[in-house]
Amino acid sequence: MYVSALAFVVFYLGISKLHDAQGETISNGKDAKQSSTFGYYVANHALNIGYSHLGAITNPGNPCWWEVDLRGYFTISNITLTAVTDTANYLEKAFVEVMDKYVSLCSDVQVVWCGEVPNTVAAREKFTFTCNVTFPVRFVRVTRRSASSVRLKIGHVDVQGEGTMKPYRSYYKPSKNKKVSNPLLTTSAITAGDCGIVCHQHHSCIDFSYSATAPTDENYLLTDKALSSHHVNDNSWTTYTMYCM
Repeated sequence: MYVSALAFVVFYLGISKLHDAQGETISNGKDAKQSSTFGYYVANHALNIGYSHLGAITNPGNPCWWEVDLRGYFTISNITLTAVTDTANYLEKAFVEVMDKYVSLCSDVQVVWCGEVPNTVAAREKFTFTCNVTFPVRFVRVTRRSASSVRLKIGHVDVQGEGTMKPYRSYYKPSKNKKVSNPLLTTSAITAGDCGIVCHQHHSCIDFSYSATAPTDENYLLTDKALSSHHVNDNSWTTYTMYCM
């Protein structure tokens, strides 16, 4: 039977066994944000090696932070921060944490502290941290605190690890009249609930679209890309976005 849009759609699979990390870069092309942005030094600069001499810079704040959403669940082997070519002191005493959920939305976030940059930083200096994490990670955050208002400036962030299954319940928020633009997978499903189960089983899946009236082999669209859905003039389509995971 057809599943109508609810405030949240919840699906569950058990915790999967973690794998040994293989050291593959998993942060390239992902979504970054920061506590504020100075000029055009946006958060995503820190994920593009071509911008590493400029970096991502926040406005003064306390604390100030930078975060990447890995858009999937991973075991983490190490995280490397690279200072920019100038004003490298804007990275001093910044610390790195990893989380399983979005800290601003979820009340039961697991957090592990991975390490801290020393109080003296040279231009282009690299700092590599290993994280003793027993849960799959989705978010990596770099935070800088001080007795006064400070900036955070990061040249480049490289996160290495490998994918694993989602370990918890997945909550999806529905948006009517929206459809995934560039699906990773196009197939058939009987209900929106069936779509959610498949999305949960793919560690890289973040959103999916479902239609009860589209051709049966094209009524379920799964994506691993951020901001990949668009509005359509067809109220049979609903896009479900991962909310608190």
